[in-house]
Amino acid sequence: MKNSRFQTYSKKIVHFYDLEIPFLLKQGLALINYENRKHSIVDLGSGDGRIIFGLYNKELLKNFNKIVAVDISKIRIERLTIQMPFVKGIVSDALNIKQLSDHTFDFVICSQMIEHVNDDNALIFEIKRLLRRGGLAYVSSIIKKRYGFFFYFKNGSFRLDPTHVREYSTQREFASLFTNKGFEVIKMESPTLMWPLLDIIMRLFIKLELIKPDIELYQRHKLLSKLRKVLAPIIGYKRIEILVRKTG
Repeated sequence: MKNSRFQTYSKKIVHFYDLEIPFLLKQGLALINYENRKHSIVDLGSGDGRIIFGLYNKELLKNFNKIVAVDISKIRIERLTIQMPFVKGIVSDALNIKQLSDHTFDFVICSQMIEHVNDDNALIFEIKRLLRRGGLAYVSSIIKKRYGFFFYFKNGSFRLDPTHVREYSTQREFASLFTNKGFEVIKMESPTLMWPLLDIIMRLFIKLELIKPDIELYQRHKLLSKLRKVLAPIIGYKRIEILVRKTG
């Protein structure tokens, strides 16, 4: 997807804020918080800041004095920093973040972003560059079975998102990204991918310009927030999550 098209896509397709945090991410933060000092964290491909919003409101960032969000979309970084001015927002390609120095972060989040970049190995090396020795990274993506189906169609196959460059096939394929690259795998999980049915409706309304894009939609409307808990599995898709420690 060309950058101009992606910016238009980013303007209309918002990441609705909620308080749901992946369990493996919470486990990783618990490991970091055992250390009696202040920490630094960066969210690569942060989008509108849904994960940082959830972590902050769950008081899981109390021991972090440096919180950085990186996204290629200027629109999304602007939305994020308006809502959370304590976050330093950086507009950059996540494969080469010139604004950030080597070995400066204790924790890297890269949630549902690696499938969007042209070179996933380059992203892994950028995560390694940013982490201090012993630092942790939480990386997630999706696994698609051969019969996987969703609404978007690209390059001859169905995709979960029109901006996906690839969709992984197995846990082994995903774990191999970290093999012999200076990481220790702490834990990996592959839960069923569940999707809020209401999100599909709301995004359709936004596309038809019946409502405006609003990342805090569910915070503003409590009834909608309750209805959003109705989830459905996506045919042939699972989430894949991995927690790794930098060793080299």
